[in-house]
Amino acid sequence: MIALLAAIMSGIIWGTVPALYSEATRSGGSVRANLWKSLGAIIFLIPLTALTGDMEVPPLMGLLYIMANMSLGTGLGDYSFLKSIRLMGPGRATPVAFTYVVWTALLSHTLLGEPLTPQIMIGVLLAIAGIWALTYRGGKWDLVGTFWALLSSLCYTLGPIAAKLALEYVTPLNMTLWNTMLITLVYGVLSYPRYRVRGMGRALVGGLLGVGVALPLYFYALDEVGVTIATLATAIGPPTSQLASHLSGDRVTSRDVLGSALVVTGLVLSVI
Repeated sequence: MIALLAAIMSGIIWGTVPALYSEATRSGGSVRANLWKSLGAIIFLIPLTALTGDMEVPPLMGLLYIMANMSLGTGLGDYSFLKSIRLMGPGRATPVAFTYVVWTALLSHTLLGEPLTPQIMIGVLLAIAGIWALTYRGGKWDLVGTFWALLSSLCYTLGPIAAKLALEYVTPLNMTLWNTMLITLVYGVLSYPRYRVRGMGRALVGGLLGVGVALPLYFYALDEVGVTIATLATAIGPPTSQLASHLSGDRVTSRDVLGSALVVTGLVLSVI
C-alpha cells in the first residue's frame, strides 16, 4: 500500500509541475529548460543522499542500467515530449505520449514476467481512455509533433524496465542521484554557451519537486509493486493537472469529469 501511494504521489506531482517549466521551455527550448530542471533536482538530492548514506558509486551493471533509464526517460523521453508540446500543444501531445501506459504493461509482462491479468489490462485501457478524454480537443494533427510524442511514448515504455533492472543493484535514491547527475552533464554540454533563460527559477523548483521528490518515490514503487502497477498509478497526473487548472479559475467540463473518473476507475480496478 505504501509503495502504491508513493507512485500515486509521484503522478500527482508530475501532474502539477509542468507549469513551472513552461516559461523556460518557451524562452530557451527543451534542452535548457531540462538543464535547469535537473539542476534543481541536484541541489536537493546531493545533501539528501549524503544524509541517508545513498551517495555511493553504483556497480558497473547498475550504472549501465541507470544510463539506459536516463537516456530513455529524463533524456530523450522528456526532450521528445517537450518538443511535441511545442509543436502541437499539450492537448494533442499528452494523449499520444501517455500510450506508454499500455506498452509498459505489455512489455513488463513479456520481458520481466510481471502478471498481466484481464483486470489489469482493462484498468490500463480505462486510464488511457480517461487521458484522451481529458486532453484531446480535436483539430488537425501535426505529423512531426505526433512523431515526437510517439517517440516519447516509446522511451517512457522502455525507461521503467531499465529502471527495474537497475534497482537490483542500487537504491531508489541512489539511482535518482546518478540519473540526475548524468543527465545534467549532458544538458549542460548541449546548452553551451548560453545557459540563462527566463523562468529558470521556476524550472529549478519544478525539478526539485518533479525529479528530486517524485522520481525516488516512483523508483521505490517500481521496486516494490512492479513496473505495470507503478506506471499505471502515474496516470493520475493528467487529472491532477486538470484539477490544478480548475482551481486557478478554468471551467470544469463534462469531458474533464468523465476523463478523471475513467482514470481513477482504471487505477482502482487494477490494484484491488
